[in-house]
Amino acid sequence: FHSYIANTFAQFMGRYGQFTNVLSLLLSYFAFPYLMKTQGLRSTLRIFPALLVFVAILTYLALPMNLPVLFVSVSLLKAMTYSVNDPAKEILYIPTSDEIKFRAKFWIDVVGARIAKALASSINTYAGSADRIVRYGTVPSVVTALGLFAVCYRVGIEFDGLLERGQIVGSVDDDDGNLPPHDDAYGMIGGEIDTYEAQDDKAIIESLKGRSTNDVDEEDAGPSVELVAKLN
Repeated sequence: FHSYIANTFAQFMGRYGQFTNVLSLLLSYFAFPYLMKTQGLRSTLRIFPALLVFVAILTYLALPMNLPVLFVSVSLLKAMTYSVNDPAKEILYIPTSDEIKFRAKFWIDVVGARIAKALASSINTYAGSADRIVRYGTVPSVVTALGLFAVCYRVGIEFDGLLERGQIVGSVDDDDGNLPPHDDAYGMIGGEIDTYEAQDDKAIIESLKGRSTNDVDEEDAGPSVELVAKLN
């Protein structure tokens, strides 16, 4: 009897993994590029939390203890996490400095994720059975889903605002966090030279010209030579 249960559970988890991974692959290849192209990051960010709210209400309130509904819902959420939500979340780090990326990813991916999983496990352990999980897990699940939707809604608006202003969170380029009007490292060096030329500081100008030739990789030698030729 125990071996039958073990085999049945293994078969169930195998089908769950197959369905989730195939769905995730299809969503990654077709859905995510289409959503980003047609809807933009702001709307794409809101899809997963909106689906999470719907699934939480469906599985805890409308159709509790329904295994087929739970199977499809969890598989869809897991696939959406890998294929849509996580890639969209990573794009949010674009208008941030390296220091902010490091700190934010540490608190989100390490501390925050582990605390959330620990709290969820604590609720399941305290409940002890499927019936009690439905009873004690409804409010935390729905509230968490609504909170995630509110955060994604606000973050999407803030992201668009940062791009419109050309602002980098945590940047030390200026007091407002705005990037200088240059597209690459060579343009930034040229911008510094322009600044010190206005101050007639020849020593610093020569130092910056040396940076443009010495502090680049071999594959970037072409643009570096063009910059120095232009400056001289």
